[in-house]
Amino acid sequence: MWSRVMKMDELKKTTWKAAIAIGIAMLMVFVCVFRTSNVTTLVILLNFALLGVVSVVTRSRLRYLLVVALTGLLALELALYHEGKPAISAAFFASVLVRFFLVALLVAYFSSVLTEASHRIYFDARRLADERQEALSVSQRLLSRLNALVEVISAISTRNELKDVLSVGLEQTRKVFNADSGLVYRVSRAERRLLIMSSFGYSDELLDKMMEKGVTFASSCEACGSMKPVAVDNLATDEKCPNLARVTSGSSICLPIISEDNLWGVLHIRRRNPDAFTAEDVQLAQAVAYQFALAMQRAYLFDEVNLLAITDPVTELYNHRKMTRDLDREVVRSKRYMHEFSFIMADIDFFKDFNDTYGHQAGDAVLHEAARELDSGRREVDRVYRYGGEEFAILLPETSGREAFDVAEKLRRRVESMKVAVEGLSEPLSITISMGVASFPGDGRDIEPLVEAADEALYRAKQSGRNRVIAHRDRGEGHRARGV
Repeated sequence: MWSRVMKMDELKKTTWKAAIAIGIAMLMVFVCVFRTSNVTTLVILLNFALLGVVSVVTRSRLRYLLVVALTGLLALELALYHEGKPAISAAFFASVLVRFFLVALLVAYFSSVLTEASHRIYFDARRLADERQEALSVSQRLLSRLNALVEVISAISTRNELKDVLSVGLEQTRKVFNADSGLVYRVSRAERRLLIMSSFGYSDELLDKMMEKGVTFASSCEACGSMKPVAVDNLATDEKCPNLARVTSGSSICLPIISEDNLWGVLHIRRRNPDAFTAEDVQLAQAVAYQFALAMQRAYLFDEVNLLAITDPVTELYNHRKMTRDLDREVVRSKRYMHEFSFIMADIDFFKDFNDTYGHQAGDAVLHEAARELDSGRREVDRVYRYGGEEFAILLPETSGREAFDVAEKLRRRVESMKVAVEGLSEPLSITISMGVASFPGDGRDIEPLVEAADEALYRAKQSGRNRVIAHRDRGEGHRARGV
């Protein structure tokens, strides 16, 4: 802005100079043609016009030689025109030439000054126009990128499921960068791997191979290790991480998806041409990756809240609310597909005595270790819950009563053989557990009768001497019990 004001002041000054120069030139031309003949006046005016044109269109100093040449031409005209006519005085002859020469010098000089100033102002104005156009282009580019980022944010914010969020966000990213392929990975900390959540530009066969192979992010992902964007300008020749070893064309950006120093995943985008991503592209991609990070963090916190709502804080098992929900689904599913399933109720023997003798801290330790043993000893399809107090429940999908009895007996033996170390006690504690087994549909065709059947079987186990498993039967086989 300041330079523009300076140029305007300079243009104003130059305009004034031009006006003064033109006024002086007109005066000098009048002085130059004073008392000359019409032919001489015409020659002088033509000479000035030629000199003015040459001085304006060229900045060469040869224009001063033109002044000399035109002065000689005027002298020749004076001599030839007045030959055979009344002679003119030598003084008048000399005065015309001197006046013409001086005025010609002034015309050449002021014309060159005006030319240089006008050229300078023209080029400055041209440069300012180019700068303005460039600034406008930059503004439009930044605005388009901002709009693209807003579109990504809008697309992400209108979805709730994480997979939908990442799929829609990645599609918007493809449009923003005109990318040919891309992936969003999620970090699985338990497996120390990157799991593909969404992609574009890859065949199903290639995706299956990538999922089968997996990516160990701690060792092979450069973006994960450095926690910074990694751009490869030419995948054919530049150094790249092992995960891109088979990609031999184009350019790519890998960006860690980070929020609050937590690594949630990786965003990878690629174009088929080398050197296709600018520094501005990397900055925009970072902003997009940050939006993915916020979405992943939000989904993680949502899962954490949901998990806390269905998890018992002491044993870290699912709680009674989760058990009721799972039982309801299992009843519906088993009725639809005509499957059996079983339900086990378990109770730690003499738990009140542990609390009264060793304190509630020891009781919590016993609960925690018993829960850990039951959860680690279950089958993969089974689920263990804390029913309440010292009671546990186990859901066994698609499992008959006889199979459930064997599972319960195995778990009983595991608990019987375990030792519980309690702070402040020199010797670890031993515990036992009693268990009651009920099966759907034989022992109950709905949740309440099934739970009551298992609870009744558990009561019989405790009444029979504890540390045993009893199955609730109503098919004429009686009660089957095993224990010590």
